Amino acid sequence: MSRPDLARSTGLNRSTIGALVGDLVDLGMVTQRTPERHRDGAGRPPYLVVPCSDAVHVIAVDIDVARVQVAAVGLSGAVLGRVEWRASGRDRSAVSVADRVAAASRDLTAATGGTRVGIGVSLPAMIDNPRGIAVYAPNLQWSYEPVGDLLRERLGDHVVVGNDADLAALAEHRRGVAVGYTDVVYVLGRVGVGGGVIIGGELLRGSRGYAGEIGHMSVQANGPVCHCGNRGCLEEYVGEAAILRAAGAAGIVSPEMDTLFDRAEAGDEVATEVVASIGQWLGRGLSNISHVLNPAAIVAGGHLADVLRLAEPSLRIGLQRGMVTIGRAPITLLQGQIREAPLVGAAELAYEQLLAAPDLVTSFVHNDAADPALGG
Repeated sequence: MSRPDLARSTGLNRSTIGALVGDLVDLGMVTQRTPERHRDGAGRPPYLVVPCSDAVHVIAVDIDVARVQVAAVGLSGAVLGRVEWRASGRDRSAVSVADRVAAASRDLTAATGGTRVGIGVSLPAMIDNPRGIAVYAPNLQWSYEPVGDLLRERLGDHVVVGNDADLAALAEHRRGVAVGYTDVVYVLGRVGVGGGVIIGGELLRGSRGYAGEIGHMSVQANGPVCHCGNRGCLEEYVGEAAILRAAGAAGIVSPEMDTLFDRAEAGDEVATEVVASIGQWLGRGLSNISHVLNPAAIVAGGHLADVLRLAEPSLRIGLQRGMVTIGRAPITLLQGQIREAPLVGAAELAYEQLLAAPDLVTSFVHNDAADPALGG
């Protein structure tokens, strides 16, 4: 962006923008260049301020049930390198995952050649912030695992940990379909079901960081028992296992998520009916959230984006039926745009402290060469 554009976007005056840009140039975090084309062709074109993608980077980590992704992400949002693996058995313990994430982080930083200024971690868990403890991660079978401390011990970095749906909501709000909305609910379907809430443009965290556990909201008082101990949780109707159970009960042999959605998209009546039923249950759950939060938009991510795409009319029926008549204001339903939203959100979270005070950049830097684990 040009300096005048930055002034308009931030509400700061041009002299302040000039000073801030100068500081960032000195830190090597941005550069300035003339645009290739000037809009009106008259006068000297304003300089563009451009992030130096590879000067600094964060490590973004997405720990899911069956897969772990570790990526070096530059200041512009560009992924500079990536390592991923499938986790199973003993490899899924918090200590084992931390060991592999630390090793991957060192390798990525060495390959990137830039300065690592933090680590952001996404987990399908209730997170005790700011300590970074995974208090309850049922699908990982983790309980009170000090993920933040495990990585800090191994890497010595600034480490922040967040719930995967919260971070996906953050990513969509800053870079995806929810840009421009101040009040948004994000619902994420992976193995389980999670939620992230943006209110007044800010991520809603709650008193201990547990806000947004949409998947464990009861939608049926006498429904099936959830692994959390509650009955009739939304996850028991729209989570991955619930969807596959419904498909099997409908007569689809050895169902898989992708094949179910492919069949529904191709017009298969049985698959279409299964997905429509899932859509109505999702709508019912979202109606409860809408009563409480009155969002302008709801964004569906993961497999729930496919449910919205294939069964929006059914989802809207469930949504409308669950809401009092006077509260049926239009709600925009959006499919998530960012393919790896939790990973992108983890990078956003890792950059927050640096962007709040870039003049303290040296305090975020950890030199792997001096890491005792490396013999430096």
